[in-house]
Amino acid sequence: MSETPPRPEIPAKPDTAVTLTHRAIALRAEDPRTARALLGVALADDAGYEPAWRWLAELVTDDAERLFCLDRAYAVKADPGTRRARRALRHLTPAPPPEARDVIEPPRPDTPDTATPDTATPDTATTSTTTPGTATNPARRHRAHRPLVAAGVVALIALASFGVWTTTGRATQPPVHIALVAGLTGRDPAAATALERGVRMRVDDVNADGGINGHPVELRVYDDADQPDRARGIAERIARENKVLYVIGHGVTATSLAAAPVYRAANIPAITPSASGSAVTDSSDWYFRSTFGDRTQGDFLAAYASRVLGLTKVAVVYDDNDSGRSAQAAFADSFRGFGEVVTTVPVTGDPRAAVDRVAPLGVPVLLAAEDRTGVPLVRGLRAAGLTAPILGTAALGTESFHDALGGATRDLHLATPMAHDSLSGQALAWAEDFRRRYGEHPRWHAATARQALNVGLHVVTTNGTRLDPASIADDRKRLRDGLASLKDKKNAFPALLGPLYFTPTGSAQMPVSFVTSDGSRLVSAPVQLTTYEPPSPRALAAGLADGTVIAIGDRYLTRRQVVATGINLNEVRDLDTRDGTYFVDFFLWLKYTGPDSAADVQFVNAVKPDLKLGEPLRDVVRDGATYRLYRVADRFKNGFEFRSFPFDHQHLKVVLQNRARTADEVVYVTDKEILDQPPEHHLRSGADAEASINDIPNWLATSARFAQRTVGSSDALGDGSAVGTAAGIYYSQYEGDVEIVRDTLPFLLKNLLPLVLLICVTYLSLFFKGSESAAPVSMGVTAILSTAVLLNNVTSQLPSVSYTVALEWGYYAFILLAVGCVLVAMLRKRLASVRDDDGERRLARAARVGYPAYLLAVLATYLVVFA
Repeated sequence: MSETPPRPEIPAKPDTAVTLTHRAIALRAEDPRTARALLGVALADDAGYEPAWRWLAELVTDDAERLFCLDRAYAVKADPGTRRARRALRHLTPAPPPEARDVIEPPRPDTPDTATPDTATPDTATTSTTTPGTATNPARRHRAHRPLVAAGVVALIALASFGVWTTTGRATQPPVHIALVAGLTGRDPAAATALERGVRMRVDDVNADGGINGHPVELRVYDDADQPDRARGIAERIARENKVLYVIGHGVTATSLAAAPVYRAANIPAITPSASGSAVTDSSDWYFRSTFGDRTQGDFLAAYASRVLGLTKVAVVYDDNDSGRSAQAAFADSFRGFGEVVTTVPVTGDPRAAVDRVAPLGVPVLLAAEDRTGVPLVRGLRAAGLTAPILGTAALGTESFHDALGGATRDLHLATPMAHDSLSGQALAWAEDFRRRYGEHPRWHAATARQALNVGLHVVTTNGTRLDPASIADDRKRLRDGLASLKDKKNAFPALLGPLYFTPTGSAQMPVSFVTSDGSRLVSAPVQLTTYEPPSPRALAAGLADGTVIAIGDRYLTRRQVVATGINLNEVRDLDTRDGTYFVDFFLWLKYTGPDSAADVQFVNAVKPDLKLGEPLRDVVRDGATYRLYRVADRFKNGFEFRSFPFDHQHLKVVLQNRARTADEVVYVTDKEILDQPPEHHLRSGADAEASINDIPNWLATSARFAQRTVGSSDALGDGSAVGTAAGIYYSQYEGDVEIVRDTLPFLLKNLLPLVLLICVTYLSLFFKGSESAAPVSMGVTAILSTAVLLNNVTSQLPSVSYTVALEWGYYAFILLAVGCVLVAMLRKRLASVRDDDGERRLARAARVGYPAYLLAVLATYLVVFA
């Protein structure tokens, strides 16, 4: 547990729990200890203030303390997000953090029990094991309790069965320990916090789903403050304790280099999500990187500067540390093949000295720096009159850096592993969940940290890892070998930002995205670069000759056209669940620079295979940029999933892709007009803003999402001439996805009312005399047959599926209950025939109690699963 932080001197008034929590939130990144102390003061003022408990849960570093805070928060407000977080930590015993000491009741003093049987009070006597009633007439007491005992047994069996069912799949094995090491109090606390949040969010989900092969994942978080000596000490501690399966970290190049020899000597795999220095993975075959390294970044930046921006001279300004020097050296080495690096200027103190040296040159500038240096550099260069383009490495490729620049964002080009407007559907859903949980959009650090965790867990689950503490050395070796085996696109791990596989030195092979500013946010640059894998020597020679292929170092790159795409839905209707079709009316627009082949798209899930866009409603060309607007209204199809019927959610999709050009040639991303709209706006009709898009009876539209995705085959499919076919053919698709849910209450009232009547009638059969078995048996058999007919009628609207849907389980449960009633009637008849009246009466009472208890257990199961 963390040490008790010094309590800050904060006046009791006029601060309240609310104002103290706001102050703690503002300090959480730069001074987490003080932030925790402030939250402790807030809770001492108001122990029932739920936000203070949630924020304290985010800031404590011990999982047991986090569980304690989450329990307190959930007791105040039953929030679903809090519930999921608690479930992820349920294998731990909660422990109060030091900051909460003022809201925890002190222990009571030991009080010896001086009462004796001779002097016990009447109240004391009633709690003893022998009651007065039992002493006076034990036989009568026993007979009087028989119905209650029977009812209790039935209820306990039902509850035990329900408890076993609800705990199925929970992680019950020893935990898998994973370490996260980042500079939470270092040079860039916001980036380190994003790393932790990206990992913790995924760990919570994994544990909520039962862990890894039944083993919960326990995250151990360490703060190296971006200090190499401290990083090495933490690495030695991890090696000495010998519990961690693998490490996610460290956050920067210097700390990663300091820890690498320790991990290598201890044979502990490590995956850094953000340290881009090439030497990190070059120096150790136990170190991997879940993002691109400086060599890849330098090649892409050099080619982008030369072939996209047309630059021939560049000045480089860099942080004088391991990260900055590595990025500067990689770019300078790559750009020398295209032009001249006129000067390289290290920043060791005040950035104004670098501005004074570079601004008079009037040439474009590359910044290999972090936010704290990059912001004053850009502002200073623009204030000094520099109008040339400014490029930046991925350390600056964040919205926070863009927002800090104010109005100095013109002609800004930044590298990044993650452009928000080009996120896939899976990544977009993750980003929305992240924003709901933490109140801000995720930085790319959170995505690459999640990738680092996921690729390790993927190898653990597929490589026969035993996850036994006694075999941890062998498990680490299997993990390291499994990571090294991910060496090409065909066996890549499907990560959040695209296929993840590694170079021979352990760095992720992924393209570098470029973003520019539209004045309010970062958006994808209209021209991107991607890795080119030549299908043949002849195709490579032709590409190099006509300039479509760029040779740089030992790699080849090619230009990729970016199409800003938008969909405005007008109406969805005519849903047919049996064949999975529906009608969608929508506006579609495309914005691009370059050839018009970008607009040659097809709808891959249209019912009509030859559905075309037709003539555009608007076709505008201005300054080389094309804008085209279309209206499409037709039937589309999608595969529906009915396992949860009638509590099912369905997705009505519209998917387009280019007819001929591959993902290496054109990519469709979300237009900024869509990004700027609130989510609820997507559910309003584009043709009538006062109307909803949903015109499907008995269904509710809950959300509409728009995202790009890449699909295809790892085989060239016989076309060896297409760009990128050396690794297969892949296409960029753009997808509009409307999620609908069934309006369940009217559906259940309409379809389950006959079943409810059958349940009541069948229950009445238990109140006939034991000797009258004909009527109860007849009622039970009739209920079974009627239920089968009702079930067939309810499920007739579904297509033929090979699995059992949720509603069917309820009908089957009642059929089983009716069979039980028939058996009870026959057994009562038997007991009555041998004149065992007491046995017959006991059986009848037990059945009358067990019947509703069984129904309640079934109902509770449905509520737990589908509520």
